[in-house]
Order: sequence, then C-alpha cells, then structure tokens
Amino acid sequence: MTPEEFQKLLSTVGKKLGAYKTRTVSTVEAVGEYTRVIYNATFANEDNVTVRVVFNKNTPDHKVSGLWFDSAKLRQP
Repeated sequence: MTPEEFQKLLSTVGKKLGAYKTRTVSTVEAVGEYTRVIYNATFANEDNVTVRVVFNKNTPDHKVSGLWFDSAKLRQP
C-alpha cells in the first residue's frame, strides 16, 4: 500500500467512524510466517469496530502485511 492509499483509507474510516478513541486486543494468532492481531476498537461515532492487523514475522521490523476495519457503519453505502 502506498502512503497515498493509506491516507485515503484513513480518510474513509475517519469520515464514517470519527476520531479513534481506544482499543483492546481480542485475539493474537500465529499463522505461518504471520501474526494476526484482532482488536476491538472504539471510535467517536461507533463503539464496536473490529480492526485486524497482520504482521510479517520474517521481516526485522515486523512489517504490516494486512490491515482491515469492519463495523456496521463502514458497511453502509
């Protein structure tokens, strides 16, 4: 993902959900060379947002390989 694509993602999420507030870790799983972390997050306009982040364990700085946001508001057109 390019920096521009990342900023577009953040803009889309921010417009629908508002400002990020808090998160708690729900699940951490090792999947081959990756670590998948699922968070329950709270934003200003929605309390129940699932954030899934996948890290590559084989890179020295554990680069993010995937990032997903899911909530009822994000599924609305």
